[in-house]
Amino acid sequence: MNDRRQFLKTLASAPAASAIAVTGATARAADGPGASTAARPLPSGIPRRILHLVVDGMSSGLLACANQYSEHVRGRPLAWFRLIDQASTRQAVMDVRSQNSLVTDSSASSCAWGSGVRIPNGKVNQTSKGQKLVTLYELLGQAGWKRGLVTTTEITHATPAGFIACVSARASGDDIATQYLERRIDLALGGASNHFRGDKRKDKRDLLGDFRRLEYAVLRSPSDLAAAPANRRWLGVFSEGHLPYVVDQQGGLTKVPAVPSLAAMTRAALKRFAREERAILQIEGGRVDHGCHSNDAAAAIHELIAFDQAIEVCLEFQREHPDTFILITTDHATANPGLNGLGDSYEKTNAAFHNVRKVRQSVGEILTRLRSAANRAEAAARLKESTGYEASTRRMETLDPFLKKKGYALFDAFNSDTCAVGQVLANHTGIAFTSGNHTSDYVPVLALGPGSERIGGFFKNTDLFAYYLDFAGLSFRNPQEPLVAGACQAPTTENVAEYLA
Repeated sequence: MNDRRQFLKTLASAPAASAIAVTGATARAADGPGASTAARPLPSGIPRRILHLVVDGMSSGLLACANQYSEHVRGRPLAWFRLIDQASTRQAVMDVRSQNSLVTDSSASSCAWGSGVRIPNGKVNQTSKGQKLVTLYELLGQAGWKRGLVTTTEITHATPAGFIACVSARASGDDIATQYLERRIDLALGGASNHFRGDKRKDKRDLLGDFRRLEYAVLRSPSDLAAAPANRRWLGVFSEGHLPYVVDQQGGLTKVPAVPSLAAMTRAALKRFAREERAILQIEGGRVDHGCHSNDAAAAIHELIAFDQAIEVCLEFQREHPDTFILITTDHATANPGLNGLGDSYEKTNAAFHNVRKVRQSVGEILTRLRSAANRAEAAARLKESTGYEASTRRMETLDPFLKKKGYALFDAFNSDTCAVGQVLANHTGIAFTSGNHTSDYVPVLALGPGSERIGGFFKNTDLFAYYLDFAGLSFRNPQEPLVAGACQAPTTENVAEYLA
């Protein structure tokens, strides 16, 4: 059967022990809708719960900076590094390239996990020819698993959407929100009320009302989350767009709405799913990526520490529920920040790094204040209030054209106002970036709990799709596409001769 809807209907009605032949794929051990899975015994080492944690846009350099900052400010390393020292933690390195580029975007990277296929950047679970792919959450939902998404970005953003949605463009937030309803996501917590409200959607559809009519608990505030009923599905949208940066929430200079932390959303989601026989939850620290795009070291570090606090919540849950598999990774690196040596013998490095504590606003908020200043002197005073950095007249003169959208950088990927502010602040914190874009880094992976023995060595992101389905007793393969030029290939006589020439 070629029709994906018909396939899912067939899968839903299949006996648990049967195998269904599908074009190029098989699906096995699937329970019908609403059927109990309690009677089906799990083999040893197979988890009942999957926690897939993604810190969007994290490079190894940022991980080091965040750990050094945590030790300096909190007096302890990140949970990430404590896990590395734990003998039971499995470690690996993952290749995350997309179908059409050595540098992936978040959507293609998440969809590799969510459909087992490398797709072009910009799409959501569709091939370059527009063929729709069956998603992980569709398959697991038909098999009786509860499925959740938690993020600090818009809940319709690329990474959460990659596990359940299928659209031609990742920017189609309204359509992605509609698919969450159609595919009956069990739990979704993050931002993006603008994609659910009738007064904000292009089609004027009151999607929040539609969720309520299907008996979802619609949550709009931290108090709503705290009181959310355990016997209903949840839709939590706590801001119009992305949740505000932690640095802006804590800095005292920016007015931001009250929103739950990533750790609070994670704790609530895990409490909700603790009663379920089978559950999978994607947890994303999404604004790390945004901070790095903006060359905003302070914002990215604070967001990564907030993500690390969510890791702590998951580890606590696993101690109470040892049948839980936890995987921690990133979808790609962004802009590769690093702490640079300052001074002839790098003796100024430590003092500069400590200045991160003085930053009270994100780069975006800083830019808003700088542009509204009456003159350069006032702009310099505002920059100092926001960051603790007293910029010289020459630096403010160099920055000025970028504030007017007329700046010119020698490297085109630095041609933005945010990158310009980031470079100015690098003199203050010692942290500099390579651009404002994603990079081609291979990414680290940590795994623990039943099933973690599968994780190790160097592997492709698409492998996780098969692992997760196998945990559920399912097997399925979407149609694959060849990678465009730039894919890693085994050497041949021809290409070796060309290289040597």
